[in-house]
Amino acid sequence: MADPRSVIVTGAGSGIGAAVAEMFARAGDRVFLTDLSMERLDQTVKSIGSGHVQARPADVTDRAAIGNFVAWVMEQTSRVDVLVSNAGVFDGAASIAETGAELWDKVIGINLTGSFNSIKAVSDQMIAQGGGRIITIGSIAGTRALPDGIAYCAAKAGLEGLTRRLAYDLSQYGVTANVVAPGVIRTGIRANSEEILGDLVQASRGVGASADLMDLLIPAKRGGSPAEIAATVFFLASEGAGYISGDVVHVDGGWIAA
Repeated sequence: MADPRSVIVTGAGSGIGAAVAEMFARAGDRVFLTDLSMERLDQTVKSIGSGHVQARPADVTDRAAIGNFVAWVMEQTSRVDVLVSNAGVFDGAASIAETGAELWDKVIGINLTGSFNSIKAVSDQMIAQGGGRIITIGSIAGTRALPDGIAYCAAKAGLEGLTRRLAYDLSQYGVTANVVAPGVIRTGIRANSEEILGDLVQASRGVGASADLMDLLIPAKRGGSPAEIAATVFFLASEGAGYISGDVVHVDGGWIAA
């Protein structure tokens, strides 16, 4: 049996992050979770119920905080094998006219800069240990303009560019970097985003809130589950995915083809 991996999951308090954490924990890996909310993290740990899972809150937009979180992980395991950068918020399909500086800064800060901060905090360690997996949760919005707002689309497109450059920089050290880009997934991101962004956002809009738009744009005629995203992430973290780097894997029920 392979040695347990040391896995970090950001935005692990619910939805995709929680499903990813559960899948790695069930495989016997050591899983370290972070999120803004300790209450949500406790719910994830309780839901998983078994395995080596530890949680500590951190704000990915705070470079010192995420650096301290990674240092805490290193105290437990002395390595980081997998980073799943999942922390993100949804901007309610806000147009350019509806997006002010504060909304832009918050969405870009969490969804794009937060991923950079998380990756920066682990990349030197992965190089030093001779390998690792960096998997960022992007979105169909990185490629398609319709599903989400201007700040969200810009952030998710930015993650794809970031990941391609990471692949160029890190592949020689055995570190892969890839994006998993979901379509409509059944999560609580709308409620969580309203909690974080307050009256800056009306999160009840977008393709996921419209059955008619989903039927038009998604050939599978349904939303996906967090477990389907987690399964893709788990594969990209495996030895079998060692020659995949700089790629974007769409998990969207065929939306990318529509």
